[in-house]
Parts: sequence; C-alpha cells; structure tokens
Amino acid sequence: MPVASNLAGVCIVRNARDLIAFVCGHYLRIGLTHIRFIDDGSSDGTYEFLFQLARHEKRVSVAQVNAQEFRQGELMSEAAAELVHRGFAIILPFDVDEFWNISGPLLEDRYARHLEISFSGHWINFVQSRRVTRATPARLLGVKYSAPVLHDANQATVTSFKRPFVCFSTTKIAFKTARPVRLHVGQHSLEMGPQHSDPTRYDIFHLPFRCKDEIAVRALDHEPRRAPLRQHASIAWQSFFFREAYLTSRTDDLWRANSADSDGFLNCGGERIPLAHDYRLRTVLVKAIGYLALRYPRCLL
Repeated sequence: MPVASNLAGVCIVRNARDLIAFVCGHYLRIGLTHIRFIDDGSSDGTYEFLFQLARHEKRVSVAQVNAQEFRQGELMSEAAAELVHRGFAIILPFDVDEFWNISGPLLEDRYARHLEISFSGHWINFVQSRRVTRATPARLLGVKYSAPVLHDANQATVTSFKRPFVCFSTTKIAFKTARPVRLHVGQHSLEMGPQHSDPTRYDIFHLPFRCKDEIAVRALDHEPRRAPLRQHASIAWQSFFFREAYLTSRTDDLWRANSADSDGFLNCGGERIPLAHDYRLRTVLVKAIGYLALRYPRCLL
C-alpha cells in the first residue's frame, strides 16, 4: 500500500509487548507516514522493541516518559502539536489496543480539500477466549468473535454487572489541522481544534481484554495513576470499575462477562449474550505481523 505524505499517528503505550508488533505492522502497512510512540514507563520490553524498530524504520519514533500520574490527554496533545509543527496535517491518535480500519492514502485524499476537519471512529469490540489467562502474541491470533453493541450498555449498567463492558461502544477522534489542538483524556473529543467535523464514522477494531490477567493490571497499575486526575466520576470510569471488581473478588465475574465461552457466549448477570463469529481483527493482525516480518525479521526475535 502507498504511504500517505502527511498522515501521522500518535500512541501512548505501556507494557504491551504481546501487542506492539501487531500495532506497528498494522499502521505501517495501511500507509501512515509516521508513527510517534510515547512509552509511559514500560518494563516488559515494549520500549526496547520500539527503539530497535525505530533504528531500522524512519517512519517510527519513540520517546520515553515515566509519569507517576496518567497524563494521557496532555501527552497526546503535546505529541500531536509536535507532529503538526513538523508538517504532518492529518493526525490519528490511537490506543495500543485500537486498530483503525482505514487506508492512509485514501483518508488523505478524502480530506485533501479541507484545511481543518475532525473525523471519528467507533469501537467494534472483539472478545478473547475465556481460556486465555495470560497474554501472548500467538493467543491474539485466536480471537474470533466480536461483541454486539447494546444500546443500554453504559457506565451504570456495566458497573452494576448488568451489561458487559465489551457491549459498550464509544467514538474516538482524529483530525486534520495546521494548528495545535487539545485532546480530552481518551481521545474521545477535542477540547480545542477544528470546528467542522465529517459525519462519516470509521471502524476501529478494539480488543479491550487480551487475557484474564489484564484485569489485575488495569486495577493495580492503570487506576492508581488515573485516580488523582479524575475530576468527576465519568472520567476513566472503566479503570475505577476494574479496580473495584478486583478488590471485591469479582475478577471471575468480570472475565465471564467479557470473554467468550466455548459456545461463543458472554455470561453476564445470569444472561448468556451471543457473540458473532468475526475474523476481521485476526485478518488485520495476520497482515500486520506478516508486513513487519518481511521487512524487519530481526526486530521480532
């Protein structure tokens, strides 16, 4: 696929060694001109992988920070401003478990006549097998279900175990601009940026739970760093919920609600919710790792 001339991605990452090669392969394969990673204190080899890849691939760069608090909105805004200053016009923020289902050159062509515009993607949540307790790259390739979007899945129903988190969907923002912007935490919207928005919504393949053990990581690592910055209960409510579930010994309930049993169902609050067979994320992951392996096999060793 051709490389776009002015499209850049930005991602904050922390301890995602099982997933990071897929992320890099995907966004390079779909044609981004540059991917800027901010490593927020990884200790599992994520930073080392990105540093090594950046030595061989000029479209990848990585900076390392180690903040005690979760400064996602600030760090994302600073990185986006840096990319705009360097001449990149279209900025695609993403989390490490999000795969925008787009083509870079086609996206660039679509907005060629716009000086400034924002656009959005929406989550399609994919679901891991209930048997997977620990994350490995190979186990990611076993994901074969996506969850239905339930319109009554929201903060209240998810946190009361009436609806699975994977049945909740939200939008993420991206934009074209020549000026700095300010992103809200989570990249759901812009605090400052283009006023005009494209109503088109792109798909974002999202894998919120890669394994059962990730619940403990979210509870013990993510939430303590988010809590000091929470101005009201709706900000980063997911990590607060995961921590509460962990501390009240409801990890098994949370995992059953958000993972696929052997028959392809979620089990939440006594209800079995059917999942759809969906191999789109697996296809994206296979193509991504194949792209990287062909070009940079030593980085994968």
